[in-house]
Amino acid sequence: MKERPILVAVIGYIIGILGGLYFQFSIVPCYILILAIYYILKTGFKNRKRNEFRLFSFRRYSKYLKLIINRKVIFILIILSSISNTIVLYQNNQYQKIYQEGKNIQVTGIVVSQKIEKTYYNLYQIKLLDSKPFNLYIQVSKKSEELAYGDKVKVQGEYKKPSKQRNYGGYDEQQYLKTLKIVGKVKVKELEVIAHKQLSTPLQVANEVKKKIKERIEANFEEENSAILKGLLLGETSEIQEEVKKNFQISSISHVLAISGLHISYIVIGIQILFKRVIGKKKTKIFTIIFLIFYCCITGFSPSIVRATVMAIITIGAEIVYRKSDIGNSIAISLFIILLYNPYLILQVGLQLSYLGTIGIILFSPSIRKVFNIIKLKKKRRIIEKIKEMLAVTLSAQIMIFPILIYHFNLIGVYFLLTNLLVSLVIGPIIILGFFSIGIKLFVIPVRIGLAYLHLIALFSQLPFSKIYMATPSILLIIFYFVILWIASQIYFIYHLNYLTPTQKRVKNIIALFRYQFRKKKKRYLKYMMILLMFILVISLLPKKLKIYFVDVGQGDGTFIVTPKNKTILIDGGGSLTDEFDVGDKILIPYLLDRGYTTIDYIIISHFDQDHVRLYPIFVTRNKSEKCDYRKAI
Repeated sequence: MKERPILVAVIGYIIGILGGLYFQFSIVPCYILILAIYYILKTGFKNRKRNEFRLFSFRRYSKYLKLIINRKVIFILIILSSISNTIVLYQNNQYQKIYQEGKNIQVTGIVVSQKIEKTYYNLYQIKLLDSKPFNLYIQVSKKSEELAYGDKVKVQGEYKKPSKQRNYGGYDEQQYLKTLKIVGKVKVKELEVIAHKQLSTPLQVANEVKKKIKERIEANFEEENSAILKGLLLGETSEIQEEVKKNFQISSISHVLAISGLHISYIVIGIQILFKRVIGKKKTKIFTIIFLIFYCCITGFSPSIVRATVMAIITIGAEIVYRKSDIGNSIAISLFIILLYNPYLILQVGLQLSYLGTIGIILFSPSIRKVFNIIKLKKKRRIIEKIKEMLAVTLSAQIMIFPILIYHFNLIGVYFLLTNLLVSLVIGPIIILGFFSIGIKLFVIPVRIGLAYLHLIALFSQLPFSKIYMATPSILLIIFYFVILWIASQIYFIYHLNYLTPTQKRVKNIIALFRYQFRKKKKRYLKYMMILLMFILVISLLPKKLKIYFVDVGQGDGTFIVTPKNKTILIDGGGSLTDEFDVGDKILIPYLLDRGYTTIDYIIISHFDQDHVRLYPIFVTRNKSEKCDYRKAI
């Protein structure tokens, strides 16, 4: 920590952001209280006799904590967390002021997105041209003139603020739109285009290049493959069908559709191969940095691409000036840049998975690789070593992102090791040839074969037992998981390092002391553990209060009941006349999992109207007394 002040600063900055988001009050009084308690405890320890040995002693082990968290570290944490906490509270206050504005508003802004086609209107995103650094969705009639990227517009219409969370653990539109700096939507009544091409030249050029790339992809590939390739090369996933996205997610390969370090590494490799011998090593590295920045502009500066780009630029830049880059500082700098731009991005799932996956690969892949190397084969083949490497990377990333995947998606793909191994064999050639196919039709057929292969891997989601639904873990449980993971990793390193520092030797001795004390009083400790387990079991068997939850399923009814004996009953489940929005998949199942239940004991249907139970036409035409599959009714 002493050698990485940037990493300490980022940790402090994140602490302040989380304090502002979840507690919504200033963190400064908390620091004053903590310092006061520390002073009182320190004074008390000074007056205590020191000749008494205590195994469980705060004073005994606090000195080891001081080796990591010294005064300099504490000072950086307090300053940075106070700054970020103040920024979040200020921005949240600004959002609330805008949410309270009247329905009819008039604003001026610049269009910063392409047209998003809806059934009855077109949607655009504009950057507001006033003191507030926010964006706004404008809902424009299809009869109005089409807007272009960079147009300066004057808009008058009816303002609608984003909706808040409607169900426990449900979707919060306000929080999601804050990650995009969007304050709501305006249904346009009057629209005036004041000027064209008002954004900076690099952004305008990047937008034109992106449009051309999309046009070439659409011309060379059929609709489904075109949507997938846009996701692979540009991070554009809006056109991919929901069923395809679901298959990719269940098969644990949806990460290939998000531009990340995988894509950046192949871009860097491709540029090196093409230009290294032509313009020289140093000029190639400079050109790579420029191209990566431009590619960031094309793909829209998503957190995962910014992380990968910043880390790559730092690494390449260090090589140019003959310095060695530090991976920890590279991660910290990229995250700091992202959170300085928008602190609410800490809530984005893509950012969490991108950074935790990267940290997992850095921390655990060397150890997992050593474990795999224990398995010795008669003949060492290159393909076997490559498979071991891929499996080590996949496992190490999965260890870190496991609780986050459950928290956000409540879903674990059973075949993730196999699917990721199969994808890793071809994703590099698909990305590289995909770029070439934009300009050279010769590469279109190999890319089509590669995309067909991806679709085939995604069909693993249709296999038996392909997914496991899991209840949403609490934040405290996730923190506990990471704490245990950190402790286990530190113990592993201590017992597997060839050369230990004096501090590591002391920690190893303390572990040995705990083991000795446990063996010495083993029967007593086991008795305590049995009593604790029996107490937990008795508590769990005691009758609880009757719980009745009314679920907001839109038009219709949905009631979830938990009896005193922990039996679960679902009465109705909402529904829809169309397939555009699946109430069961989007609202009901996530709600039950957020409440901590993965099974339903009884389902009761009050009557067979579509807004109470979603039924397929075959069930509507049959005799209502006939037994049917109610699993299809929610």
